[in-house]
Amino acid sequence: MQTTTLKRSLRAEARSLKDFAELQKSLQKAISSRKWTELNKEIDALRLLADKIEALEADRIQAYQTLKSSLQAKDQDSFSEIVARLPPEERDELLELYRHLKAAVIRVKASAGLLNYYVQSMSEALRQILEELFPHRKGKMYSRSGKTKEPGDESLMLYGNA
Repeated sequence: MQTTTLKRSLRAEARSLKDFAELQKSLQKAISSRKWTELNKEIDALRLLADKIEALEADRIQAYQTLKSSLQAKDQDSFSEIVARLPPEERDELLELYRHLKAAVIRVKASAGLLNYYVQSMSEALRQILEELFPHRKGKMYSRSGKTKEPGDESLMLYGNA
């Protein structure tokens, strides 16, 4: 049976997704510590890893399609139904690898959700502070003709180590 390639693909993709989740945590640390050079490096690393994961996903899909064809499975058959046709040791290993892949996807989603929550809450806090400090910049401003205009042309620069 053609399970070796699928197993290798499942392992590699799960490992890469786990690495991706860890990089997302590093990205959050770089943001919170305001290390902008490090932040750029983390973003570049995430982009490279995302490309790698995309290629691994394509490989895994191809290996799965090959296995499906070799077992003459129907398109609507689930992964579990397809691997159920394999010998027990092959089936058990593939199901375990599949569970690892699903867990890795959940880790990435959770890490992305935490990162998103952190960035949004920091952004909202900064917006509220700026509205308190510069109330004339709050909301939309309109000209006498009724068109929107910028509240002022003075620049705003933020400094700090907070």
